Amino acid sequence: MAAAVSNSQHQPWRVAVATGASRFSTGRCPVVVASAPVCARGCRTAGGVVLLPSWASRRTSSPRRHAVAAAKAGAASSLTDAVAYSARISTDMPLYEPPGVSFDEYLMDRARVFRAMFPDESRCQRLSDEEWRVRMLPLQFLLLTVHPVVVMQLRHRAGVLELRITEWELRGLERGYAPASFNLGVLGSLYADRSRGRRACRLKGHLEIGISCVLPPPMRLVPEAVLRGVAESVLRSLAERMKRDVDVGLIADFQRFRREKAAAAAATGKLNAGADRVA
Repeated sequence: MAAAVSNSQHQPWRVAVATGASRFSTGRCPVVVASAPVCARGCRTAGGVVLLPSWASRRTSSPRRHAVAAAKAGAASSLTDAVAYSARISTDMPLYEPPGVSFDEYLMDRARVFRAMFPDESRCQRLSDEEWRVRMLPLQFLLLTVHPVVVMQLRHRAGVLELRITEWELRGLERGYAPASFNLGVLGSLYADRSRGRRACRLKGHLEIGISCVLPPPMRLVPEAVLRGVAESVLRSLAERMKRDVDVGLIADFQRFRREKAAAAAATGKLNAGADRVA
């Protein structure tokens, strides 16, 4: 699409998570974890066997964009008060669109865009036209090492690429360190801003990562300020890593896309010229 996209139309998504909540909703039932691994579908493990509740196979027709605490702020919680941490990051860089080539057209090929953002195919599995399972790199949190596995969804709407996590699983947690309640949200958007004209086009994006959880007993011994500092540092590093993949991988692939379009146009021109001479 050639229509300009303004900042006022596409604000960064927000994840709203309140502390002190007893339940968390992401468009599915509350997540309660009994033992590791932690699974976003609410499954529990026993002797290596996954036990799924009766509602586990049902999926919502339109996943919600916001993760919101179900209990009112300040209300008493049936669990220990939850803690919430988040990190957000933006990208804003020049984007060159030569005549006949649109970044919007490039974004419509979600499979190609995903490969540019997550080039390691050994850690990715395509599930549908818009969803991929990704084994993310390990995250270090104090003395814990967590191996997140997420289902990443990409959607293209009106020139905007929307990214979100629809399911998640935490692997590698010891039984005593599995949180009693956990919620993870990753929301982002990416688009070409032509509000100042096509020649001044810029690539803009927003990404927010948020978690909320009820800390397991061993983690409650750590001072809150230390926990917050470490958690926000981990989330910020993850957000910066994803931003770097976009800034480097996506832009490089869009340059290849431009060259492919130019080569195809040149080949078409030669064929047309040859046909004219024959005629």
